[in-house]
Parts: sequence; C-alpha cells; structure tokens
Amino acid sequence: MMFKPRIFLSSTLSENLNIRSKIEEFFSSIGAEAMLYEKNLTPSVDAMTYRKDIFDADFIIFIIKNKYGNKTEKGISGTHEEFQIALETNIPKHIYIKLENNESDAKELIEEIDNNQISYYYFKNDNDLLKRIKETTFTIAKEIMLRKIEEAQLPKNSVKKISVKYDYDQAIDIIKIIESMKRVNRLSEFDWTDSTIFDSFIETIVMFKSGEEWIFIDRKIEDLLDDLISIYEEFSCSHSNDFTSIPSTFRTIKVPVIGEVMISRCSMCSSPHLSRNQYIDIIRRFLEKYDEFREYIEKMRLFTDSIF
Repeated sequence: MMFKPRIFLSSTLSENLNIRSKIEEFFSSIGAEAMLYEKNLTPSVDAMTYRKDIFDADFIIFIIKNKYGNKTEKGISGTHEEFQIALETNIPKHIYIKLENNESDAKELIEEIDNNQISYYYFKNDNDLLKRIKETTFTIAKEIMLRKIEEAQLPKNSVKKISVKYDYDQAIDIIKIIESMKRVNRLSEFDWTDSTIFDSFIETIVMFKSGEEWIFIDRKIEDLLDDLISIYEEFSCSHSNDFTSIPSTFRTIKVPVIGEVMISRCSMCSSPHLSRNQYIDIIRRFLEKYDEFREYIEKMRLFTDSIF
C-alpha cells in the first residue's frame, strides 16, 4: 500500500463510543487509520479546529442514531456541520442511519441528506453496522483510489489506463474461477446437475460481489457480472430444493484463486421443480454469458498489453 487511508468517523460521541472503538480496530487491522476526534485529531482550545481535520480525510463514515448532538456556533450539530463540509469538498462518504420507532432527534440532518439525494444504509444495531462496514471495505478502497486519481489531475488517457488495468486484474480472477470449474467438470465425474460443482465455484463469486454495489469501474463489465449472477441464482434456488448431496461422495479440489473447493455428487428428488434439461439450459445460458464476459475482458487485455 502506497499510503495509509485516513477514514474520518463522524457521529455523536455519547451513544457511539463503543462502536467507534470497534470500527477503529477493524480499520487498523487492514492497514487504514480511523480518525477519531477523541483520540487522534488536532488538539486545540479553538472549538472549530477539529473541523479542519476533515480535510485530511480520504473518506468519511457518518453514523446517525437518535441524538442530534450539541449545536455549534453555526446553529447546527458537529456531525451536521461535518456533513456540509463533506458536501462542499466532495470527500467520498457513506452514511448509516439507525431509527428507533421511526423517530430521531437528527431529523434536520436526515432531511438535508434526503434533499441532496444521497443514499444511505439503515442498520439495526452496532453489530449490523460493523458487519456492513466490513462488507463495503472494497467499495471504500475503490472510492478513495478514484478520488486520489482525480486529485492528481492525471491526463484522461492516464486515468483510463489505470482504470482498465484495475478492472482487468479484477476480472481475471473471475475468469480463473470459471475456467477451473469447467476443467473440473470436463475431467471428473462431477456432472453439472448431479453434483454441487456449479454452486461450489460460483458461490465464491457471489460472495465476492455480496455487499458491494459495484466492483468494476467499467459499467459494461459490472452489467455482465450481474447477468452471470442472476442466471446462477436461477439455478441455485431450485437446485438446492431439487437435489440432495450424497454422503461419502465429497471431494476437495485445489484450484486457482479459491484455493480449495469441496464438491459432492447429488441425487434428484422425486418431484423436482425443474427437469434436468431445464437445468442444463440454465447452465448453457450461463456459459454463453460467460463467453461474452471473457471476450470483453480479452479485448481489454489487448489494450493493457499495448499501454503497459
């Protein structure tokens, strides 16, 4: 990592001290720095000095619960003021809101968030909040990277090169997983329908995508991946009900990217929702869409080979 991302946590202190500490611990474990006013921001007798520390942040996480917070001399709370600074400076941000009985003292702040048409995530409790933040770490890192590129004022062609290289590296892992699946199917006894091979491989990709609104800069690649996952879920929803794994048929296979994958043979129930032919048709559509995905990435490879 070329730099240590600095992530500013904006929230009222009294109701968030525990979760702020847990978030700080998590970011520290992955090489980032959580900026906490009570711990590591600029000390000063000037009540407004700590606001200036936001400008050093690469990303801001807003946590809004029931309390609005004490008002500053501007007539709004510190969290509200930090939100306005984030808007003015275009610092990337995620907003998390917890409403108890659909009410919050922070109505004024939530209204401003809505008026600026900024999306946010409702969370149930602190555990749910921490889980969601962990799931969106990839998105946070990507948004920080894109802002760094923008701040560097790189030529458009340079930005394109970096973006293409980034997307290509991400897509190659997906291709390796699917090619490994095809090879195992071709060289072993694991049939597409009468085994867990499809679930065992593609579920890894689904988990990779889970919790992320998007993982590629190129929207075309993202749409193709969404199509692949949609087709897979059509298969998986029915297959889990129509087929049962056969005991003692499990095998663990080492493959690229995933490491180890466990596969077993299956038996079909007496009254399946889909026939074997219907399952095969879903697999066929998946592989056709995958060919489209792979061809698009191969064109990117030609581009990356010519510029790197």
